[in-house]
Amino acid sequence: MHGAHCVSFYESGMSHESSLTPSSSPSSFFGNVPEGGYLLQAGHIHVWRAIVDVPFARLQVYQDTLSPDERTRAQRLKLSQHQRRFTAARGILRHILARYLRTPPRDIRFESGPFGKPFVQDPVNQPLHFNVSHSQHMAVYAVSLDIEVGIDLEGERDSLDYTGLAERICSPEEFTAFQQLPQAEQQAAFFRCWTRKEAFIKAIGKGFSFPLKHVTVSFTPDEPPRILNVQGHVPAAWSLFNLPLGQGFWGALAVAGRSSLVRGWDYHLED
Repeated sequence: MHGAHCVSFYESGMSHESSLTPSSSPSSFFGNVPEGGYLLQAGHIHVWRAIVDVPFARLQVYQDTLSPDERTRAQRLKLSQHQRRFTAARGILRHILARYLRTPPRDIRFESGPFGKPFVQDPVNQPLHFNVSHSQHMAVYAVSLDIEVGIDLEGERDSLDYTGLAERICSPEEFTAFQQLPQAEQQAAFFRCWTRKEAFIKAIGKGFSFPLKHVTVSFTPDEPPRILNVQGHVPAAWSLFNLPLGQGFWGALAVAGRSSLVRGWDYHLED
């Protein structure tokens, strides 16, 4: 794959509470892919960022790799733009995983856990954990050999009532802290809170069955990203990261335990 980018943004020995703030430049975390960049090692996590508004010819390539179920899911979406973006997001997922699994993209078969978290069915060469999220024209993917991961991406929307939504997803204590922030800081705080909660719930594979209010996270500007408690209990070792995705987008990565290395790569269309 030509034009992919890679750079380490979490080194072994750093605190698992180390922060990647949304104000950090995305170019600082997405560099050139090294030789052997698709080789995963135990404890490593690869994060991919992709644009899902793609030329028609490339969209057709992605569509040809999808399963009948994935094509049906795309067709159920009402807007053609949403259909195209879903198709591209799934096709890119298959192309990324195919490089790690060393198998054609169309041969990858997915199954879902009891609450809908997808996984690769009977991988031939190695086990693989992954998670995906997409919003508007962007998608993000997390891949690991041996660590459960959850990733979430949200794009800012002018019409979003983030104050009302914050009241729905926050615990009473969190919402009080949210209201005490200066109004100019509330939108950013909301997106930090929302994406961190979603990333954690996706990592544990609970989906919508697990209320966001049951997870308490840090989200004020001076706090590093942390999971503070889950249903009143301090969780076992979890790592939580901001993802610097660029202006107008917010993202978080949740990792079950400590990772020794996390790398962020940009996915570019194959030549």
